[in-house]
Amino acid sequence: MTLSATFVVRVAFVILGLSALAAGYIGLDILAPVMEGRPPTRLDILYWDLQLFVFDSAPLGGNGPLPAALEFARFAAPGVTVYTLVEGARLLLSSEMRRIRARESRDHVVVCGSGAVAIALVEKLRRTSERIVMIGPSATPPMSDNKVLYVNGDARSPSTLRAAGVQRASVLYACEADSSVNTAIALAAHGMPRSGDRHPLSAYAHISDPDLCAALRARRLSLPGTPRLRLDFFNLDELAARVLLEQHPIVNDRPIVVIGLDAFGRSLLTEIARRRRLQGSPPHRLPVTVIDAHASQAAPALCRRFEFISEVCTLTCHDVSPSDLPLTDLLPGETPQRVFVCYADQDLALKTALTSLRLWCCGPGSLVVRVEQTATFGSAFDDVRLLEGLSGALRIFAINEAAGDPQLITEDLVETLARAIHDNYLLVNAARHTTAAANASMVGWDGLPAHLKAANRAQAEDIGRKLAGIGCALAPRVEPELAFAFKDHEIERLSQMEHERWLKDLIGNGWAWGPMRDPERRRHPDLDSWDRLSADAKEKARDTVLSLPRILADAGFQIVRIS
Repeated sequence: MTLSATFVVRVAFVILGLSALAAGYIGLDILAPVMEGRPPTRLDILYWDLQLFVFDSAPLGGNGPLPAALEFARFAAPGVTVYTLVEGARLLLSSEMRRIRARESRDHVVVCGSGAVAIALVEKLRRTSERIVMIGPSATPPMSDNKVLYVNGDARSPSTLRAAGVQRASVLYACEADSSVNTAIALAAHGMPRSGDRHPLSAYAHISDPDLCAALRARRLSLPGTPRLRLDFFNLDELAARVLLEQHPIVNDRPIVVIGLDAFGRSLLTEIARRRRLQGSPPHRLPVTVIDAHASQAAPALCRRFEFISEVCTLTCHDVSPSDLPLTDLLPGETPQRVFVCYADQDLALKTALTSLRLWCCGPGSLVVRVEQTATFGSAFDDVRLLEGLSGALRIFAINEAAGDPQLITEDLVETLARAIHDNYLLVNAARHTTAAANASMVGWDGLPAHLKAANRAQAEDIGRKLAGIGCALAPRVEPELAFAFKDHEIERLSQMEHERWLKDLIGNGWAWGPMRDPERRRHPDLDSWDRLSADAKEKARDTVLSLPRILADAGFQIVRIS
């Protein structure tokens, strides 16, 4: 039975119950004068009327015909009672069955949280996942769907996690509003024993602060792996910046404007510069106007952390609070190709877009406004065509829906560093004028063959082990002035460790030594011990080690010597 049909039936029985109550009272009132003994009071009649619903009413025991209203009521009232008991039993049984199904689920996805982030993630998961179990504090499920089971409770509690079948789940997403709660949920899942011989649980915790997210990811990579859990942390602003530039790319050298340097604005500016640098050596730096209450402090700090921003962008900063609108006098002389309004307060973002009139003249899709979810604004702008007169200049970008994508979230820190390793490879070889015709690896990450992606991931996964081997650790790049350089003996040791890792990886994939490199027969001349390796091969391993600080810096991390 569908939800609408169930609702109609319930309303019909409510009406029937009220009708039976009224008819019963009227019938008993008509019958009262012919009853023996003292005349009944109004309360007596009401009491007898209510007894009709429990199959018992004292006045019906006498002889003689009953009024028509009472005849209707004495059958309708028990019918309502029977329906209520059956519906209650069905709901109890259904609820218990759903709890059993959640607890006994296998290879399912667990989503902890009932807010906008969790709901957006579940909406995406429904298209691909066989079964989803949500954990939330509310007694009522946030969404009604047979494919989504619901467990009420605190997801930090082992008993709640057991009720959601975490021991047999494949993936867990912690999407509560509090980052510390999400971390606690992931760690609680870490302590749950796995059922049978199952793959490790992959757990992803949402961290709202990008710096805290980077710090936790750095700590995770520095720790030895565990067979019970693959743990990573994600930040929606960083993921959303990538999605936004896929949808609205920077295609030429015309200026861009970033209004608001909150977490999303900083992530967007960093991603713009990163993509700009990967385009090769552009003849001109991209003009970027940054408008924020603390732009002259926040923008240079971001450039110190990510040095490539200054290499490919020319920043013009204006310290303007959101109340100092309009922004007409602050925009560049040339019409911008893109204007990104990035304030975390979505009301403020919309106010800025709708009251800065010069922004409307930048062209179709040029004005992009960050909101949290389109459920609030999307229909107003698209369906109602509220901004039809602006020729499509304004685009609403919802970070919860854009970044709440399981495919993006599962691209963990190892994937991020693997991309950074390949990006560095492209930059180095482009400087050497290596072309794709001469080297098949000279393509973007998405076009890279699967085995080369796997090789980059293996190299990234091993970074923490190498750094620990020389008394160093990975940290977020918040203090770039702490300069780091490998010592000569560390370069030699790490180069040898990297060669041994590479050697083990290739042998595990069926490669063997051969005098010439032959991918088809899986032969390689460098598949030998370090001592017997050629000078050129050793230098290649050293180059890999020497490029590590730069690769990590580009990804927002730095190496810290701790002993």
